[in-house]
This record gives sequence, structure tokens and C-alpha cells, in this order.
Amino acid sequence: MPENRNIVLIIVLAVIIVILAAAFIALFTYYHHIRKRDSEVDVLTGGKTKIRFFADCEKIIKKIPAEKYAVVVIDIDKFKLLNERLGYEVGDMVLTRLHSTIGDSLEEGEVFARISDDHFAILMKNAQNNELQNRLNGIFTEFERRNSLFIKYPVLFSAGVCRLGQCKGQNGAVDFTVAIDRCKLAKKSVKGYHTSEVAFYDGKIRDISMREKDIENAMPPALERKEFLCYLQPKYGTENRHIVGAEALIRWDSKEFGFLSPNEFIPVAEKNGFVVELDFFILEEVCKLMRRWIDKGITPITISVNQSRLHINDDDYIWRLREIVDKYEIPYEYIELEVTESVFNENTELMLKILHKLHELGFKLSIDDFGSGYSSLNLLKDIPADVLKIDREFFNGTVNSSRGRAVISSVVDLAKNLDMNVISEGIETGDQMDFLKEIRCGMVQGYYFAKPMTIKDFEDHWENDQQNESDAILNEIFSV
Repeated sequence: MPENRNIVLIIVLAVIIVILAAAFIALFTYYHHIRKRDSEVDVLTGGKTKIRFFADCEKIIKKIPAEKYAVVVIDIDKFKLLNERLGYEVGDMVLTRLHSTIGDSLEEGEVFARISDDHFAILMKNAQNNELQNRLNGIFTEFERRNSLFIKYPVLFSAGVCRLGQCKGQNGAVDFTVAIDRCKLAKKSVKGYHTSEVAFYDGKIRDISMREKDIENAMPPALERKEFLCYLQPKYGTENRHIVGAEALIRWDSKEFGFLSPNEFIPVAEKNGFVVELDFFILEEVCKLMRRWIDKGITPITISVNQSRLHINDDDYIWRLREIVDKYEIPYEYIELEVTESVFNENTELMLKILHKLHELGFKLSIDDFGSGYSSLNLLKDIPADVLKIDREFFNGTVNSSRGRAVISSVVDLAKNLDMNVISEGIETGDQMDFLKEIRCGMVQGYYFAKPMTIKDFEDHWENDQQNESDAILNEIFSV
């Protein structure tokens, strides 16, 4: 009997083990299925994930030559701002709407997926540049039509295209990760426009990207070697046509690259954040100059210094600013801080708070590039600015039309009604100057009078201007 009981016990234990093993296998299989499903299905859109997209692309390329396809990466410009302004729920609906629009626009044999955040990748049949661009523009237009039925908010896109024939390794296999990266490189080259843009990857874009990286790496040591220089461009009064101020601008005389245009290194500095250090460098150079003037008994003129939007993310911004100015004991009213109206696109409330604090401390504030964005009039009433700077783009043929002249005149009147001085930049012709004097725009700046120049050249220029002004006053007195 004991033996029978042992046998029964062994059988029961065996059955339990089998049941547990079966349960474990079932749970493991279910868990594996869930993980596989989650890795292949995008939770937000219900479409493919990046993993599934790559797998499907591999299957297609095994049957059809890679040269027959191109990869496209699309994203929404300033999607983070859309989320902040309209809410994340609306942002998710926008992404879902874009997903369905892309899906409805594809042909047989093409696949796509949301690969991250607002980035969508498409494996699209290869064609000429204009044909691919037309297809993508069609997607943008159709999305705009659908989206406008739900929200009235402008959505712009950037798209990068890379043909798979450009992404083959040594063994002839296509590297889809490389294709995605190259699409992003191309896409980055058209960021920041006021329209939806498409860029095609080529060797030139790769060379530009590599040069940008070289410039980025060279910036910190260049600042230590004092390769960056402070230039000044005079500002003139429209009535007397004499110097009434200046704008401080940065230049880079690089030992490695030669004399670089600001258009080449400033965008790089803005991307990597180094522009913050460049702003403080220029501010200190201006303070050094003013200290020298004051020590010589010369009353400084107001000098404006550009301030990047990145400062709003720096908790120590105001402290560092004051530390530099106080170090040289410069009265705050001689320093004019220039901010572009685009800085208000990201965190308007915080930016206004910072500007109000700076204004209370005694710094002058100016809005640069007025008219280049979309929120100007709405924000103008809230910004504690002393100076409004009309963007040079206003003068590209504008003064030759009655409507254009009326717009500029109205902007000048509006600023005056808000107790703001007005300066127009980019003035290059006598006709522009005469018109601005006629509408009583207070100051001008541009090549018509003087280009940006070294501090030494500016001081000589200013001294000559003061002498000419004195001579003119004396001549006027004695002629009477």
C-alpha cells in the first residue's frame, strides 16, 4: 500500500509539473505575443511601429531592387509649440489625422509608419525629384484640408528624401537606419521656412553637415583664442543724419576656416546652444568699450546687443547679465537688449516675465526683425519694449508701392502711439531714406550710411561724425 501511495504521489506531482509547465509555456507565449504586438503596433495611431516598418521594408527590397524605392521622413514644424498651445490631446489627434492622410495617399507596394513623436517614415516608389515633391505636396495639402475641418491652426511640414540606391553597404545590402538618418539630414536643411518644404539628400548636404560639425567643434577653443570679434554698425537719426547709437555684431576670424560669415556659424551656435556664450562675450566687449569711454570723459551712446531665445531656458540669465554690466560699472540705460519677435513663439509667458524684469532694472529693450513673424500685433501691446526695429524685408520694393508705403507708415505711427522709438534696418538707398524721414521714423541703420566695422574704425567714424556735426552747428550759428 505505501508503494501504491508513493506511485500515486509521483503521478500527481508529475501531473502538477506538466500543468505548471504548460501554464508557463502558455504565459510565455502570450507574453511574447503581447510584446511582439506592442513592438509592431503603434499605440497612438494603430499603425506600424519603426520595428515593423523596417521589417516590411526588408521584405519588399528582397523582391524588388532597392533603386526602385526612396525613403521619406516627414515631421511637423514646431510640433512642441502646437502641443503647448492647443493641448496634447489635440496634438495626438493631429498625428492620427496625419497618419490616416499618409495611408490614404500611398500606392500599392508602399509602406509607412510613425517612427517617433511627430516623425513619419515612408517607403515610396522612386521617381524624379519633381514627381516625388508633387506627391508629398499632395499629402501636405490633403492634410491641411482635413485638419482645417477640426482646428484653425497652421501646420507646416519638413520632409527629407533619400533614395535607397544611396544607402547600400559594401555587400550591397540596404541600411535603412542610414537611409533614415540621411533623410533627417536633408530635412534639417529646410527647417525654419514659412512654408512646407522638401529636401533631397545628396553629397552636398552631407558635406554641409560635416562642415557644420567641424564648425561646432571649433567654437569653444576659438572663443578662448579670441578669434571672435565685436563689430559695431552705426545707427543714424533721420533728421540730422548723425550717429545716435550702434548695434554690436559678432564676427569670427577663424585660423582654421578663415573669416566666416555670421550666416554660417550663428545657426550652428543656435543649434548647439553656444550662442549663449557668444551673446555674453559680445556684451562684455561692449561694456569694456563703454568703460574706456567713460574713463576718458566721453558720454557713451546706447549700444544694442542681440539676445538669443535660448536665454529664456537659463535660470541664471539675468544674474549673468547683471554680473557683466556691474563688473564694468556701466549704467543699464546705455545697454539695449535686442530680441527677435520669434522668441515669443516658444514660451510667451516666461519671455514676457523676463523682459518686464529687465525693463524694471533699467535696461532698454528692442524688438528686432519686426514683421518677420505672425504674432507681432497681438504681442506688441504686452512687450515692454523701448524700440521697435522694422525688418529689412519690409523695404524690398515696398517703398515703391503706395500700399507698401502705407503699411510702413502705419507701423511707425503705431509704435509712436505705444511710446516706442522706431529704427529701420537694411537701408540701402536714398529713396528709402527720404521716405523714412518723411514719415518721421526716428532712426535708420544700413549700408546707405555704413557697414558693420571694427571698434577702432567705429571710434574714428564716430569722432569724424561728431566733428562734422559740430562744424554744421557752427556754420548754422555764424550764417545767422
